[in-house]
Amino acid sequence: MKKRLAVVLLAAAVAAGAMAGCGKQTIEDSDVVATVGDTEIKGNVANFYARYQQAMYETYYGSMMGDNMWKTEVEKGKTYEETAKETIMQSLEELYLVNEHAEDYKVSLTDEEEQSIEDAADQFVKDNDEDVRDAISGDKDTVEEVMKLFTIQQKMQTEMLKDVDRNVSDEEAAQKAMQYVAFTYSDQKDSQSSDSDSTTDTKEEAKKKADTFFDAVKGGADFGQAAEDQDKSAIDLTFDSSTTSPNEELIQAADKLEAGQVTDVIETDTGYYVGKVTSTFDQAATDSKKQEIISQRESEKYNEIVEDWKKDTKIKENKDVWKKIDFNGQGVAIKTEDNSTDDGSDSSDSDNTEDNSGSADSDNTDDSSGSDQTNDKENTENTEEAAQ
Repeated sequence: MKKRLAVVLLAAAVAAGAMAGCGKQTIEDSDVVATVGDTEIKGNVANFYARYQQAMYETYYGSMMGDNMWKTEVEKGKTYEETAKETIMQSLEELYLVNEHAEDYKVSLTDEEEQSIEDAADQFVKDNDEDVRDAISGDKDTVEEVMKLFTIQQKMQTEMLKDVDRNVSDEEAAQKAMQYVAFTYSDQKDSQSSDSDSTTDTKEEAKKKADTFFDAVKGGADFGQAAEDQDKSAIDLTFDSSTTSPNEELIQAADKLEAGQVTDVIETDTGYYVGKVTSTFDQAATDSKKQEIISQRESEKYNEIVEDWKKDTKIKENKDVWKKIDFNGQGVAIKTEDNSTDDGSDSSDSDNTEDNSGSADSDNTDDSSGSDQTNDKENTENTEEAAQ
């Protein structure tokens, strides 16, 4: 079984607990992984940053994907490790790119922020033994440099997005509400559904149930009770005309109705849907949509600025050096209280799992708000959500 370093997250960096098995640094501190303009990204920073991201991936997705998660092919000829490391490298380059433009926005670290970062780095060194720090390039200077990059990026976002229009009208964000019931079917009469002990209906059986349900609702039966009578559940959904899930035809049909009206039985490739509009204006969902629209505007603005900078900056990656950081060969996971190592032995230094939240800008993560959305890389978005 692959040995894995047990780690715990500080506010803006990784703090390792006891090490699960032996680990060894695979890249030299002086190696140049990439250059952004005139700035070199050295091996120690790249390794620490990459291991920080790897820790979150493995902690939150390792149990689902297993020890071979990094070897999993996510697209033809490309492993999960390769995909993740591409995104991590892009984020690391953007950290340096944003840092290079800090003076343009008059952004710098305050004395208080500098002290908080130094204190956090000191705590990191105190809480982690030498073997762990060596494996992830976690010396004090490297930890401080990465945390400074995080903090500068966070402060830069505030300045870069200062002029974003955050006024969104109810009309622009308006959301409706509905309930719907899905009658799915299988091509094989006696096949078992993956998430239920009940037998999946055939197309004919599903159609019969959908029609019976529809007739009952049109006859005045309660929508939820009529669903239960067919061993189904009425599912609540808020939507607008651009919603595509669970089914575009269902959304289009419901969008034309008034509150209290019911769609016809809608046939799809996998089943039948019946929906009932419960409100033509859901305030809570509309408010949530407003925040989504604002976040999208911020994301687009940030990406626009960063992409312009990239066009004017020479960025070179040394792929052979970057390959030295091997996720499959050395695992890293977040250390939490009472957890144990992957080889079944308890981690030592369990007292070092308390929450060290004194460092600056505790919400800093590996990327800016929306920078991952440039290429819709959902794997990193999920990782950052977990990190936060």
